[in-house]
Amino acid sequence: MKILPVVLFLASFATGAQAAVLESYATGTPTPTTLGGYTMTDFAYTGGSGTTTSILSPLGGSLSFIDRNGIAAPMVIDQANNVSWWNNGEAADYDVFLTGESLITILLPENTRAFSFNVGADLSSTGNNAWLTAAETTGSGVSKTWFNVNRNNTPGYGIYADNSNGGCSALTSVTIDPVFWGFGNFSINQSNCASVPESASIYLLAIGLFGLLFVARRKV
Repeated sequence: MKILPVVLFLASFATGAQAAVLESYATGTPTPTTLGGYTMTDFAYTGGSGTTTSILSPLGGSLSFIDRNGIAAPMVIDQANNVSWWNNGEAADYDVFLTGESLITILLPENTRAFSFNVGADLSSTGNNAWLTAAETTGSGVSKTWFNVNRNNTPGYGIYADNSNGGCSALTSVTIDPVFWGFGNFSINQSNCASVPESASIYLLAIGLFGLLFVARRKV
């Protein structure tokens, strides 16, 4: 009767996290109010201009933009209703952030459980011309996923940490790589983990299983 492998399996299952989940939304579709069970909060519309390398989250902390070399990347601030090649799927206007860089990583605030956004580009291509990835604190994140973006297609994406098995993973970054493009319509969830198994609970489980093993051997 082999109890130790079972203990190790249960311990890893209780504390682990599954890969982050990516959901997509057709152009012209508003981003979700909930994502993977997380309640989403929209970023405030500022109507700003100029450039920025970071923006404040409505729930605390900030998002930062860096290029492929890890250097702060100035993004041009505009509004969805002002960009002719951006399809606004929301009833209200919102900020978009434009760049000529071919790859931008969005560094997310601490405890980000879910994040949604739209991607737009002044392109005519109808094939897969862009990709995205996402990283998380625990788990494999989102692997490279190709998609199409063009002046008639402004797709939306939602990414969330799947902690349904009792884990406590948080998203840390999203990397996107089209050209002549931008992103915006941000929505986010930053929250504490609702239920994370404590180490003591796992140890008690292990002790109980070893107790069962001891009793079983006494009966033999």
